[in-house]
Amino acid sequence: AGKDDLHLRRAPLAAVVREAAEPHLGRGKRVEFTLAPAAGAAGRQPLVPRRPEIIHGLRNLIQNAVDFAASTVWVDIAWGPQTICVTIVDDGEGYPPHLLGRIGDPFVRDRRGPAVPARPEYEGMGLGLFIAKTLLERSGAELAFANGSDPFLSREERPARSGAIVEVRWRAADLVVPED
Repeated sequence: AGKDDLHLRRAPLAAVVREAAEPHLGRGKRVEFTLAPAAGAAGRQPLVPRRPEIIHGLRNLIQNAVDFAASTVWVDIAWGPQTICVTIVDDGEGYPPHLLGRIGDPFVRDRRGPAVPARPEYEGMGLGLFIAKTLLERSGAELAFANGSDPFLSREERPARSGAIVEVRWRAADLVVPED
């Protein structure tokens, strides 16, 4: 009683991202994680806070990618001396181009694709991305939304990472927890 367990408050970057993804790993889509330290990065992953807004925000983004992926979601985890970046990409249809500038606003919900088999009765109100964006921005992150491919290409012409892309970027000084 009264002891503060530092292991509960901080963890390596990949462990926090994996914790966020955990509920969506067994939902019929492949989720691939890659670690990419930038040139000049320390050899070990940085320790980051296990704050609920970071975990829940990333969880919402990964859930969205799994919901709309055809078969695969990629979660790229990168860090360097100045920045930490988590990029989530799926192989679905991507965001409607006319909504890209409004992704993350409340009540924007026109993501193309079939009904989500795991939640066929759920149509959504566009609040998941808004909540994720708000939570992550409160942690100091900046988010960018894009598509991985030209929507006019045929399915065969598209690269594997052709769907929606979300990049979450923090300044390392704002997120990294010192190792003591």
